[in-house]
Amino acid sequence: MTLADMQKQAIHGWNTWYSESVLTHVLLPYGFAVNLSLRRAGNGAVLRAPLITREPNVRVDVRSWDGSYTCLHINHDNVRMKVESASKDGQQVILVTPEGCYNTMEQLIVEICFLWGREGCLTKENGQLAGICPDGTRIPLYSNSNPIPCFLPEVLLPSQVFTLDTPVVVSTVPCRTLEARAIMDEARAAVLQEASGYGAHIESFQAIQNCLGWNLIYDPVKDRPCAPVSRNWNRGLGGRLFCWDTFFAALLCSLGSKEMAYLNIKAILDEASAEGMIPNASDINGNSNNSQPPVGSMVTEHIWRKYGDDEFLREVYPKLLGWNTWYTNNRMTKEGYLCWGSNGPQNLSNKSAQLHTAKCESGQDNSPMYDDAVYDPETGLCRIADVGLAGLYIKDCRSLIAMAKAAGHPEDIPMLTARMDKAEAALLTLWSEEDGIFENRDLVTGELGKRLSPTNFYSLFSFKVTEEQKRSMLERHLLNPDEFWGDYVLPAISKNDPAFPEQNYWRGRIWAPLNAIVYEALKDAGLTDAAKQLAQKSEQLFLIEWREHRHVHENYCAIDGLGCSVRQSDPFYHWGALLGYLAIDAERL
Repeated sequence: MTLADMQKQAIHGWNTWYSESVLTHVLLPYGFAVNLSLRRAGNGAVLRAPLITREPNVRVDVRSWDGSYTCLHINHDNVRMKVESASKDGQQVILVTPEGCYNTMEQLIVEICFLWGREGCLTKENGQLAGICPDGTRIPLYSNSNPIPCFLPEVLLPSQVFTLDTPVVVSTVPCRTLEARAIMDEARAAVLQEASGYGAHIESFQAIQNCLGWNLIYDPVKDRPCAPVSRNWNRGLGGRLFCWDTFFAALLCSLGSKEMAYLNIKAILDEASAEGMIPNASDINGNSNNSQPPVGSMVTEHIWRKYGDDEFLREVYPKLLGWNTWYTNNRMTKEGYLCWGSNGPQNLSNKSAQLHTAKCESGQDNSPMYDDAVYDPETGLCRIADVGLAGLYIKDCRSLIAMAKAAGHPEDIPMLTARMDKAEAALLTLWSEEDGIFENRDLVTGELGKRLSPTNFYSLFSFKVTEEQKRSMLERHLLNPDEFWGDYVLPAISKNDPAFPEQNYWRGRIWAPLNAIVYEALKDAGLTDAAKQLAQKSEQLFLIEWREHRHVHENYCAIDGLGCSVRQSDPFYHWGALLGYLAIDAERL
């Protein structure tokens, strides 16, 4: 099956496809939606279109990858209830169960509509809601309760209102409470059975499954399923994807959903420009001035080795090679150094904006490493030979070499080997004997940079790094509690850097993708014990917020280990789950 066929097949059936609310259940391809809202009869307070935020309104529980079972706990006006759904054989059952004391003042609003401008007819006959699709398919809604007579001026769609003093069932087939409960229990048991295979890492697996499942949405602009970084970031954007984030989403999905692993790879590769660049972020106009860290081939190699699917590889390899070629042509100096850059219109009077764009290509927008960087409008490059980019480029070449033969392109191997050799030769000139680590070089002054981040350890992707150099980087820096090691790892800038106390975004906080890439570099370097330690500490950090709030954070504080301590940390951002993924992966070491 081609990826295009897989994509068409995937956008069928019931799931929480609608990006703007976790309480909207949608049947694709029709776009028929059942939307749930909660209302307090006494004061008229309504909870509509909730998402998973810092507010205690929504707490995730257990769900499947594909939405065949979902469970959320909702807190509305101090009334708690559990909302479950299960789909089977094209039918959908939703069960809303009050938790604690039943409350006659709490009401459930059930509305129906066709989303995204899809055609269809909505009916309400003898009190029963139904949708009639263009092909004649009728989707009726049944309930175990009688709706109450209620006029709500804010509700414009066909709707019913139920009092939540007992469990309420909303389903596409007649279903009583006990039947619905049995359906939910069976579906939930299947999800828990899958998780049980992860032993000590059950919690991490369930967090990954939840975060990727709830962030899976339907993109109506490009007619595809995809996993934006979070629903909060995606508000009003349809299906905006960020580059390296989406590759990591694919890696996380590969734990339990081959289909969504493949389709997230396809989604971001489909954004490639004619020149081969995978853009920083997808845009409906196809415009982007910069890319992001080249992790695509590394992730794809992992997924390919897991499933052994050469057909998948043959489809994605050409665009991955095109991205590598784009980096070679646009981000490599004649000496072989790799630099971040911006491909936007060059304007000498706007160099600061172009420098910012170049910094953002690193994925570390405000990293202290680039505080003194200089932008060259003639080349479009940030004039820093970047160790992190060099390491990733070397890994990208090696992954492509490993995949080339199976992809049907063995003739590319000599070219890729030559590219890798050139980058490695340049990397070796960035070694600091004084500091015992590879450091960024300012290409204006020629000086090595003393500000260290986890990206300095990406140099371990090179097989030309000596055992002595590995030992120095490990003992003097990575495992040094004054720099990167400690209870919470790895800070985005060394602890002895003046910017570390700021704990402002990439200025000191912990970011899961940095941990994940350093972990991969340690494995490649044969530093297995250190890789295991990093994976263990990453999971310990991850489970603090997961156990307390069921949060998966965009980033975490390197001082107290919390994600909620700043507003600039989305509480349900999928790449945060990499911290748990590493511990699962490390079981194979």
